[in-house]
Amino acid sequence: MSDKHENSGRVRDAVRTRAALLDAAQEIFLRDGYAAAATEEIVVQAGVTRGALYHHFANKRELFRGVIERIQLAAEETLGTYNPEITQWEGLTRAVLATLDSVYDQATRRLLLIEAPAVLGWTEVRETHRSSTISRIERSLRAIARENGESTQASPVMAHLLLAAIEEAMLYLAHSDDPVRDRPEVEAQLMRLLDVLRRPAAVRDIA
Repeated sequence: MSDKHENSGRVRDAVRTRAALLDAAQEIFLRDGYAAAATEEIVVQAGVTRGALYHHFANKRELFRGVIERIQLAAEETLGTYNPEITQWEGLTRAVLATLDSVYDQATRRLLLIEAPAVLGWTEVRETHRSSTISRIERSLRAIARENGESTQASPVMAHLLLAAIEEAMLYLAHSDDPVRDRPEVEAQLMRLLDVLRRPAAVRDIA
């Protein structure tokens, strides 16, 4: 029994240490940028040893990757939010618009959308949580198809295209010199794309 308690205590300590490192790293990466951020300052701010840092992360790049994964996970959870009091279409629309709102968050804008592609490469950034995000979007699209009374399900390709559109919209705002000014236009164009999901039969008739 004591061994079990000791093991669970070590696990809790490890989780706390990792969280402290990620918290400190995010703050310092955001303040100084990846290139100028010092791991020495990160471990001091986290209140851990340098050995603890390298126990959890092989190097500075992997620590940065951990920060980015945490930001991505929060964005993914936004897309997967479900509210039984609204339609599936309204739920997806709100989730998509919430991802645009996330660009106003400095960690999302600077670290995820600007620094991460330069440090990790856009392919690595996109693929980190892509499969699970695609699955969430596919579930939403299937639910919308049922809601629309469609006998055929939306093509799996649609989820990839929709995610690409959302990512590009976020990148456009992140690199804008005035994202608040540009937000209405980006939102309007993205909503035009989303509107196809509400009118699948009409789109097929035109095609």
